[in-house]
Amino acid sequence: MNSSVRRLAALGLVHVPGDGSVVAVDPAIGVERLIEDALSGLRARMRDVGAARSAVSELGREFQRSAHISAADIEQVAGGREVWARLDELAFFARQEVMAIHSSVPWRVQNIAAARPLDMRCLRRGLTFRMVVVRAALRDSPTRAYVDELVSAGAHVRCVGEPVQRTIVYDRSQAVVPLDPGEKRRGAVVVRQPGLVTGIVDHFERTWQSAVDIASVDDGPGGECPLSDLDKRVLEMLSRVDKDEVAARELGVSLRTFQRYVAHVMAQLGASTRFQAAVRAKERGWLVVPPATPGPG
Repeated sequence: MNSSVRRLAALGLVHVPGDGSVVAVDPAIGVERLIEDALSGLRARMRDVGAARSAVSELGREFQRSAHISAADIEQVAGGREVWARLDELAFFARQEVMAIHSSVPWRVQNIAAARPLDMRCLRRGLTFRMVVVRAALRDSPTRAYVDELVSAGAHVRCVGEPVQRTIVYDRSQAVVPLDPGEKRRGAVVVRQPGLVTGIVDHFERTWQSAVDIASVDDGPGGECPLSDLDKRVLEMLSRVDKDEVAARELGVSLRTFQRYVAHVMAQLGASTRFQAAVRAKERGWLVVPPATPGPG
């Protein structure tokens, strides 16, 4: 018996009686046997993949326990590349929910490119994905296009009019916040301490409840003034008060918070200086107080 006949016999496609003849099996039966063998092999490979996935998850948990044992509750991550690597890791192991607040106005194109694979991976796996953005960001074409892409993929997105603090929470158990809210490129802090995470989750939920669905927002030409009452007060301060410290005291906020408000208003107006922001707001009828004389931006 040659090798080809032996192979066909092993596959059940022919019979070889004792007299040495070769008898073909009914083609329908033979093909069915081949399909069953292929399915059996596929099921075995799927079991192997499932076992490997479980092993990877367990290895990941062990890695996190060993790598961060000295800072189990609060971990500082320095540098933009390192932060994105840690976000990639957290998104990979997330199993239920992602909550995010974006403060950038508009979003940097490179940040959108870095976030897309992480966000889409979570959405493809069926995680609940909620995001809050600043309303002014929606007037930036790349930012709006990406937000619409997320919504099409199943994300729930709302917007707020006032500045918000950048936050990401995974599975209500791990949160990521900027190391320095005034300079996000310095790095981030990963928080795992249950009490702190609960506070961050509560902050997100309050922000979410006060936000509006982006489907109800129309910031096209001729739309209503997008500035909130706080934005208008900040603009009025810029046109009337010379020192940030004085303006911050009048608003009842810290100096850093006031400067964050100023940066937000400038971004909403597409202004590169404070004076330019005041002038543009006045030109659009959003500010009735005469702007101050030009000064450092």
